[in-house]
Amino acid sequence: MSLEDQDRASEDGHLNATTPTNTEANELIKAVDEMLENVTTKFTKVSTEVFAKLDEMGQRIDELEAAIKAGADNNTAEGEA
Repeated sequence: MSLEDQDRASEDGHLNATTPTNTEANELIKAVDEMLENVTTKFTKVSTEVFAKLDEMGQRIDELEAAIKAGADNNTAEGEA
């Protein structure tokens, strides 16, 4: 146990818990709030990018379905002729 710890130790040898000051608590709250804001911002950005990619994939699938249907219609028309 360091000298500093001995100064804070009670007679039974347990360390006395120190409570943070209001300034320390406010700094911690501010740091946590900033971290949460950063995480929220990043999550929003990633969500927007994912939804944009999903929309793009949906459009490509629609185009592919249309091309397949057009090809199938052409084959059916050629077979009937």
